[in-house]
Amino acid sequence: SSRWVGGSTSSPPTLPLLPVGAGAMAGLSGPKAHEVRSALGVDRDLSTQVVLTGTQAAEKPGKHWVDKPNAGYSGTPMWKLALERREQEDAAAPCVKIPEGFKPTQKGSEWYYSEKRQAVTFDVKPSVGGCFHDAAAQVRHVMVRDLQKAGTALRMPLEHLDRPCALYALYEGHRGNPGATGSGNVCAEFCVKNLHLKLLPKLAAFRGYWEDERLQGAMRDSFEELDAEFLERHASSGKSDGCSAAAALLIGDRVVVSSLGDIACLVCFKTGEASELVKAHAAKESDDEDSEDEEEGGASSSGANKEASTDGKPPIRWTRAFGDAEFKAADSSHRLLATPDVAVVHLQNKHQGVAFVCRALYNAIGRAVAVSTVFRRSAGRPRMAAGALVDAAVQWLGQVTDQLGLGSIVVQFEQRHEASSSSDAPPPQKRARKEEIPSQVRLRHILLKHRECKSTVDKVRNKQVKRSRTDAERLLRAVMEEVLSRGEIDKKVFTQRCKELSECQSSLKSGELVGDLGWVKPGKLGQNFDDTAFSLRADPEQTGWGSRSSPMCCRCCRRCRRSCRRGRSTQRPRG
Repeated sequence: SSRWVGGSTSSPPTLPLLPVGAGAMAGLSGPKAHEVRSALGVDRDLSTQVVLTGTQAAEKPGKHWVDKPNAGYSGTPMWKLALERREQEDAAAPCVKIPEGFKPTQKGSEWYYSEKRQAVTFDVKPSVGGCFHDAAAQVRHVMVRDLQKAGTALRMPLEHLDRPCALYALYEGHRGNPGATGSGNVCAEFCVKNLHLKLLPKLAAFRGYWEDERLQGAMRDSFEELDAEFLERHASSGKSDGCSAAAALLIGDRVVVSSLGDIACLVCFKTGEASELVKAHAAKESDDEDSEDEEEGGASSSGANKEASTDGKPPIRWTRAFGDAEFKAADSSHRLLATPDVAVVHLQNKHQGVAFVCRALYNAIGRAVAVSTVFRRSAGRPRMAAGALVDAAVQWLGQVTDQLGLGSIVVQFEQRHEASSSSDAPPPQKRARKEEIPSQVRLRHILLKHRECKSTVDKVRNKQVKRSRTDAERLLRAVMEEVLSRGEIDKKVFTQRCKELSECQSSLKSGELVGDLGWVKPGKLGQNFDDTAFSLRADPEQTGWGSRSSPMCCRCCRRCRRSCRRGRSTQRPRG
């Protein structure tokens, strides 16, 4: 039975039942759509009929939805709906921040660029050496062979700079009293400890490409800030010390040379010539052999000389220098400056090196001609070249006082693979072979001790050693010049001098084994020894003189041949 519930007393509409058959889908039962519409009283000819919502029915006719052909529908295309949905998702997602250091290529552009770049390692191998007389108490120096390692230790990364990266500086103090203070020159000591602390933050701050002008500005600002800090710290102490300075910043294939004072800054060429990069900031002395073009800096110093002579202070002949506080005061008649002259040298195959020489030493040895001569005779040995300059000055002057600066720094550059001089030359058929570090070398040496060593006993002659380090180096330089006097190693002279001078027990061996250390591997005798031993050049035919060939014997018994392979041979290899 069924029951009709409604507001009318009439009988409920009758809904016909459709049997399962040909008129219905197989497996489904129920009336068709038109049968349902006819039973509900809907016109059969209409396929659809729009039913108004409450809001639409309340609106007056003529509204926008009535005029549209698809009235009652949004009519928005699917592609537009998909785009709106994508925009909504992008707006809800977190905003992507532009990386630091990137800038838009154009205003409103979606492309960005960065000035940062990867560091380049140039094919330049620098070697540096310095020598200073014992009496030169006011001369100080700094040689930072790896500036990037120093920056990492100070938490100032410099990996973005080109390699090699190094810093060399020479300071010559003046107007100091080493006997009273006991520390040489206060201004020179301050500069040694603080110049890199002014320069490194500037190099670490900018990680883009360093143009020449930017490098010159960094060196100039570092010098001026260093002088201002020294004057501020020692204003109340009344220190009248000052110093001249010369610094070289090596970055890749560029050398930035800064000069303040009268230290000679020279660049040497492989042709045997040498020239000064900057002029001296000092007055011309009576015994100075400078040319007339150097008199420009001396005119401004004449007033300072007169003032110094009246108040009893030592005369000052510098126009630019660190320190010298009384000559930088506002009421001083002669004002000194702390702005250096900066020059940039782009290294090429014609350049051999750079030298910093104290002015007294430079004038005593014969100036640029003597420096170029020493460079040519000591190629590949910068420390020997620096010592030869000091020895020549001592020989000429005779007596050296603490007010006389005798010191020099020599930097030599070696191009591992020199480029072809002809631009039309064809490219090489094979790649250049990389320089390999040998696993072991065989050496002969001459050992001289000095009074600063841990062990000051000559075990060969059983006596106490009293010579200074400077005297020991001077003796060794004389031996090197004698051994290399003919342009190649003279074995007989080396053997003779080794027996006479060497304080190592290896000098007691006989024959060509005099001074022989055998085969030496890295780490056996210390890092400083390894840096020198494994950088020596040797003729492949001259084994036993820094040879890098494997130990072997060509004419010996089978037992000796086995011991040679193990590196324990007591005989000198012939091949």
